[in-house]
Amino acid sequence: MKKIILSICIILAAVTFASAQGGAAKRKAEITQGLKEEVKLTDAQIASVLAIEAEFKPKMSAIKADQTLDEVGKKEKTKAVRLEKTKKMEAELGNETAKKVEDFYSKLKKKKPADEKKEK
Repeated sequence: MKKIILSICIILAAVTFASAQGGAAKRKAEITQGLKEEVKLTDAQIASVLAIEAEFKPKMSAIKADQTLDEVGKKEKTKAVRLEKTKKMEAELGNETAKKVEDFYSKLKKKKPADEKKEK
């Protein structure tokens, strides 16, 4: 009986860990599909947007992790990095398309917490 209960626990743990994997790949596919369908970007433009996002993600993480900055300092640095990212996006895509991309990402951020609650 103990072996059966132990086996069930191991299987449940394995299923839990397996379902937790692949979230980033699923999210990236969702972003790529949304950029293609909603914002109507080409594959080259999508690659450009994803490259810009990948470039600025470590900068934002570094600001969040910086223990020496207070909240005001973090907000100022974050605002500066976002402005730099926006300018780079506008240079790559043009003002109108860059605005559509930013709107898409803000809509995605608002949608994200509801999706996470649904999955849990």
